[in-house]
This record gives sequence, structure tokens and C-alpha cells, in this order.
Amino acid sequence: MNLAPANQQLEEVVVTGEAVNANVTQAEMSSIKMDTKTIKQIPALMGEVDIIKAIQLLPGVQSISEGSSGFSVRGGSLDQNLIQLDEATVYNASHLMGFFSVFNNDAIKDVKLYKGDIPASSGGRLSSLLDVRMKDGNTKRFSGTGGIGTISSRLTLEGPIVKDKASFIVSGRRTYADLFLKLSSDPAVNDNTLYFMISMPK
Repeated sequence: MNLAPANQQLEEVVVTGEAVNANVTQAEMSSIKMDTKTIKQIPALMGEVDIIKAIQLLPGVQSISEGSSGFSVRGGSLDQNLIQLDEATVYNASHLMGFFSVFNNDAIKDVKLYKGDIPASSGGRLSSLLDVRMKDGNTKRFSGTGGIGTISSRLTLEGPIVKDKASFIVSGRRTYADLFLKLSSDPAVNDNTLYFMISMPK
């Protein structure tokens, strides 16, 4: 049996990456960049992946108090840190007295912490800049990720609005912490509902 030749045209392939020594050759100093894959590998409280908790494990960074989402960089105070989500300032980055942060890891692309040499465009703080970037959304096809955890559940949906041109991403979380409020005998506490959600078009 003879094999007949066939022509097949492949689409464009783009390979991007960073050099191995990029962290020592670049002009930028005192900055650490972490992607979501790295953050997911860090042990999390009750399985809840948290960006702020991951930042607290970096050199020169320590938590303000046990279980809190506040952090101190090189001895600075809490209000000397600037937290931005896609260049928008986040003034309170915690939920439920600091046990949760406002960031849903499924919707985050990467996080960059500047411990010094803060860009002039994001000036105004003495200690650090935490630059959080959200995913751009999938411009090729519709996809979704989610999970059911011990203390919360999450769901992220993304897909194209116009293929290869515009996309959307919607991310949400729901905590079960308010179920424990029903055990309280105080009506002011018993009737409360605790939840959080982030929805962001791209």
C-alpha cells in the first residue's frame, strides 16, 4: 500500500516567555511577579487559595496579625501599601474581618509586588505596590472553571463576544460562613447574610 502525500497548512504559532536570568538582568528592582499556577501550589487555609496570604509568604513581607489579610512590607504600616486591580485602587482588600481577600484566584492572571522602586504612575505609598491583573477572557471559545471548598464555592465563566476581538469574564464566589450565624441567639446576628462576588467585563 502506497502513502499519498497530503498538504496541511498550520495556523500561526506564537511562543512567549522570559529568559532564565531575567530577574537579574532587568533594570527593575525589588519586585516579585507570581502567576496563578504558582499561587495555587502554596498551601492554603482550608483549601481556600488567597492571593494576599501568598504575598505574606514572600521575603520582606509579614502579616499584620494572625489570620488577617493585611500585610507589612519591610516594617512599613498597613496604610503604606497600595493595592491595585487593573490600575483601579482597592481600599479594603479583605472580607469577613480579614479571613478572605476580595480577589478570586480563578479570575486573576498574575500578581506583582513592588517592594521598592515603585513606578511613578502608581506613586503615593511608601512601602509597596501590589499590582493585580485580571484575566483578559478567552477570545477563542467558551470555558468555565469552578470548585466547591470547605468554606466557599466559586465559579468563573469566560468566552468570546466577538471571536478573536472581544471577550468577557464573569467570576463569583459564595461563602458558607453565614450558616453559622443561625446558631446565634441574637436576632441582630441571626438575620445577617455573608457573601461576596466579583463580576468584571473585559
